[in-house]
Amino acid sequence: MKSRMLAIFAAAVALSLPACDSGKPGGPGANKASNNKPTVGQAEQTFSLTVPALGTSIKQGESKSTSIGISRGKNFDENVTIKFSDLPKGLEVEPANPIISSGDTEAKLTLKASESASLGNFTIKVTGHPTKGSDATTDMKVTVDKK
Repeated sequence: MKSRMLAIFAAAVALSLPACDSGKPGGPGANKASNNKPTVGQAEQTFSLTVPALGTSIKQGESKSTSIGISRGKNFDENVTIKFSDLPKGLEVEPANPIISSGDTEAKLTLKASESASLGNFTIKVTGHPTKGSDATTDMKVTVDKK
């Protein structure tokens, strides 16, 4: 019984964690990162973005809070402006361009689906633009359901 409860608990924890860094890292060290990528974590002077691991579901006419996280490598302490592209018709992000400040680990935002938002599964491109260096990108999954 204990081992079954432990397995259920471990699965619940795994599902609540942000997605792995599946996107492209950015920052001043990003061009060198492929040669200097550590076994664990971020390469020096780079960052990557994290999105909800299971995506986000929202219904037409609904608003939902979520966040975009950042994983910072050593010596990367810049502000990062987040931009969203490939949004489906009727879906907005507020604020439109949130900023993850140098001391923060995430940007909180709200997804808003209009009453007539397009239905289906969508992939939104999330781009993090640092004050110096190249952009980081990742994909965020969003499902819009009927009200």
